Amino acid sequence: MRKTTFFCSSVALTLIVACSKRNSTPETKLATNTREVNLSQYAIMGLDSPFISIDTANVMLNSYLQSIENHNNEVKSFIVDADALRYYLQNTNIKHVKLMLAHKLNYVRNGGMNNYAGMDHNAMTVVIAGFDSNSDYIYSPQGAVLDFSIPCPSSCPTSGTAASSNLQ
Repeated sequence: MRKTTFFCSSVALTLIVACSKRNSTPETKLATNTREVNLSQYAIMGLDSPFISIDTANVMLNSYLQSIENHNNEVKSFIVDADALRYYLQNTNIKHVKLMLAHKLNYVRNGGMNNYAGMDHNAMTVVIAGFDSNSDYIYSPQGAVLDFSIPCPSSCPTSGTAASSNLQ
C-alpha cells in the first residue's frame, strides 16, 4: 500500500513539479493564461505553494527508483499528453485531479481481469479524473476521462532532460 501511495505521489509530481522559493512575502496568486489561481489555501497549511523543489522531488523519485532497482518491469513513470490534459482542465469547475491506478484495457481483455500485476508496465495505466468543490467527478464534454498514459520503461523519452528518471 505504501508503494502504491508513493507511486501515485510520484505520478502527481511528474505532472505538477516546479521550483518554489520561500520568501517572507510569498505570492498568493498564480497567473495562468486562462485564470488566476489563489494559492493562499496552501499558506494556511504552511506551504508556499503546491509545488516542491526539484531537489526534494529527486529525493522522492530516487527513493522509489532504488526500491524497484531489481524489478525490471516496474513502472517508473507515466507520460500523459499535455494537450489532452489542458483541454480537460479548461473546465474551471475542476478543483482537484484524481490520479487512479488501473489495469490497461488490453491486459483486462487478455485474461488479466482482477489479477494482481504489481506495478508491471505491461499491465498498468493511470486514469485521470477531475472533480469539483463538492467532490463530484467532472467529465469531458464527450462524457469521458483521461487515459492513454504511456508507461515508462516501455516508452521512455530517449533524448533531452526527460530521458533521465530524475529532474534536471
